Amino acid sequence: MIALNILAVAIGIGLFFTLLLSQVFGLAAGGLVVPGYMALQLMNPLNITVTLVAAWLTFAIVRLIASYAIIYGRRQTIIMILTGYLIAGFFDLFLGNVIAFMDLQMVAETGDAEAKVAQLEYPLMMAVMESSIIGYIIPGLIAIWFDRQGVLQTLCGLAVTAVLVRLTLIVIMPETLAAYEASQAFRVPGW
Repeated sequence: MIALNILAVAIGIGLFFTLLLSQVFGLAAGGLVVPGYMALQLMNPLNITVTLVAAWLTFAIVRLIASYAIIYGRRQTIIMILTGYLIAGFFDLFLGNVIAFMDLQMVAETGDAEAKVAQLEYPLMMAVMESSIIGYIIPGLIAIWFDRQGVLQTLCGLAVTAVLVRLTLIVIMPETLAAYEASQAFRVPGW
């Protein structure tokens, strides 16, 4: 059996569904590779939320810059991707510091160690600590399409395409998808 990289397959399927969506409905899915990445993260809604917030921030910042400077074409694309990259790096840095701070709090404070561990086991705290942004250029790519076709249209196109990619992956390679998700579940935050 040929070992296939699940991300490469997801991106390829995403390209197909992006083409189909753009030809049938005239909607773009937030970039050519974005649906593949999002499809692999559909079981992690906080990661998707953090990525979409970063994309919206990128869109808003570049719009603010565009009100003071002339930005269009290639320059706008580069600024969107660079701004998204910087925001993604900031989010990763922030989330990494949350993890480090919680670890230091557990070590520094005296008292019942089991109570400190139980404090970390709250689902929301663990979800925040385990969340991360999806790729460094993905927010910029999504922000480009927020600007080109609108936020709602891009989100709808992205949601439909990501779900179709996910369903296709479930049908054609369920074992590989399950193995990928298992490897992501046992990933230690901050490592």
